[in-house]
Amino acid sequence: MWKQAAVLTICGAMLACATGKAPEAAVRQEDEVTVARDTALGEIRYSMAKGGCRITWTMHTTEINRSVIRHRAECELPLAEQVPLLAKLLRKVMESGTDQSQLQTLSWGRIYPDGPQDSTLAVRLALAAKDSDGWDAAKGVARSGDVNGFVRQLANDRLIYSELRALFQGYGLDIELASVEKVLVLPAGRLPFFDRLQKGGAQAEDKLPFDCQAWFSIRGGGSAEIP
Repeated sequence: MWKQAAVLTICGAMLACATGKAPEAAVRQEDEVTVARDTALGEIRYSMAKGGCRITWTMHTTEINRSVIRHRAECELPLAEQVPLLAKLLRKVMESGTDQSQLQTLSWGRIYPDGPQDSTLAVRLALAAKDSDGWDAAKGVARSGDVNGFVRQLANDRLIYSELRALFQGYGLDIELASVEKVLVLPAGRLPFFDRLQKGGAQAEDKLPFDCQAWFSIRGGGSAEIP
């Protein structure tokens, strides 16, 4: 160990001599938005980290995806507690010169992903389906036969993403769930947040939708000031 420390000390001294500056310690930025540009991929990544929560919004400089924000999160905070982080990301995007009319789609990914996860949207979707006449909880199917269309309409009718709508409205924008794919259904008793579902009236044997790939449309524009 002492040999490794000596080598590091010597390397630091050599760097200082070569540059005329003392080596700077690596600084981990938290609670601030970092921006990384990848010209090869045509991406601009806006990242926000706080504690064990990290959220990244990726925007594209290529024409085909120029109007899309891709959301990725490793975060166990409830959605309401993520909003301050999301607000900083959106503010940074708007301050970067992005015109509101350029933002058309928020690609959210899965609403209950693997890894560190927040179950807010999953719980709301499952309970909304349990309370809906359009969902057959015994069979675990939409009575219309169109599970994607049912989940999209239900999520909009019950506004399970109210925090996101309020966030975008602060910038003169509105969002709506525009498309879903790969809806997952399981008996409520097999879900890790069954206690919350049970409090909402779900039974263990109720087969409920709890996850899907989600895309939001972004509408509006105008001259809303950055809050």
